[in-house]
Amino acid sequence: MTANVGLAIQCIGILLVALLSLSLRSSINSASLKFWTRAWISLSLALLSLFAAFQFERQHNLFYSVYFFGEYAFGLFFIAGCRFHANAKPLEKRYYVLLVPAALIALGLPLTSRDFNDLFLIQAAIMAVVFAASFVFLRPASREFKGSLGLRVTSTALLLLAIDYLHDVPVFGARKGLWGITVPAGYLQYTSIIDLILEILLGFGTVMVLLEGVRREVELANRQLTIARDKLELIARMDPLTEALNRHAFHSLLAHGEKNQASDVDGCVAVIDIDNLKPINDTFGHNVGDKAIRAVARAARSLIRADDMLFRWGGDEFLLLMFKLREEEAARRMLSLNSILEEHGEQWTQAQVRISVSTGVSGFESLRDLGEAIERADQKMYEGRQKARALSLSSEPVTLP
Repeated sequence: MTANVGLAIQCIGILLVALLSLSLRSSINSASLKFWTRAWISLSLALLSLFAAFQFERQHNLFYSVYFFGEYAFGLFFIAGCRFHANAKPLEKRYYVLLVPAALIALGLPLTSRDFNDLFLIQAAIMAVVFAASFVFLRPASREFKGSLGLRVTSTALLLLAIDYLHDVPVFGARKGLWGITVPAGYLQYTSIIDLILEILLGFGTVMVLLEGVRREVELANRQLTIARDKLELIARMDPLTEALNRHAFHSLLAHGEKNQASDVDGCVAVIDIDNLKPINDTFGHNVGDKAIRAVARAARSLIRADDMLFRWGGDEFLLLMFKLREEEAARRMLSLNSILEEHGEQWTQAQVRISVSTGVSGFESLRDLGEAIERADQKMYEGRQKARALSLSSEPVTLP
């Protein structure tokens, strides 16, 4: 296989890597990808120019200059991509000034010798430094993203390319017995293939790095969406005024219990209804009325355990689910509600208002008969309110005519 064939294969391989990078630009928004794509395009143009130089010997100096400048541009853009990926720092405009001395070297280097192999000896040393610098600039990212296979592949490829180009210095120097050793001419024909293998490894390493970045972004977006969904579900299930659960949450609880066959849960249900809320709203205003509702929710929370559930059932009505609790104990707790409201009502509402509630308690053996238990508790609440009103009327003094 001649050197031209090896170079042609290398050109095709690098062109494919450049096209792959260009296609990724449409779906991945990354500054690192932008620089790396420019790097692969520059390297493709450089190799095409070198291939043209071997075909058109009269203009070989011009093509050599384009080749050298393309490789320097590749190195500068690749270093910029590694630097941005590691530190996320925007590239300063003065960095592009480095292209000026690169162009001067590219123009002057072909004038030093008519033998390209002599020129490549110097070029190999420069490129070895470029790949070593890229490796160094990428190291902080390797420490930050531990376990990244893409970074390991990219770093390995950069290190091997630095060694490969560094080894070209004595190899091409030994071509004329410069170091006192002789390298078979056939070995030099395969250097382009070795370069291609390592450069393709480097290209796919950068693609892996970019896809890992996309995966991390997707995972972060999914976590944020999960948090947002949980917040929305919480808002949908919570009464904004009292921060108690709402009817939607109650029906979701029943549906969840039936779906998971976890309906064999017993306990007590309590219905709590605020007495005379409308007169409070009419006398003190709806702001105080809202504070009275919150005060009842606060008092109810002080009587329940962590596993019990408080629902705002309606405008002035609450529902309490107290699991694994006997009906007598639940009724005893509900009797203390009015005492708590009498003690703290004015403090919680910041108004001289008397808050009282009527309650009813009923037990349930499972979630299946919870609806019937609520009806029984509601009926007991209504009967208790009627008795309280009757006692209030009977205790009023009678005025004789």
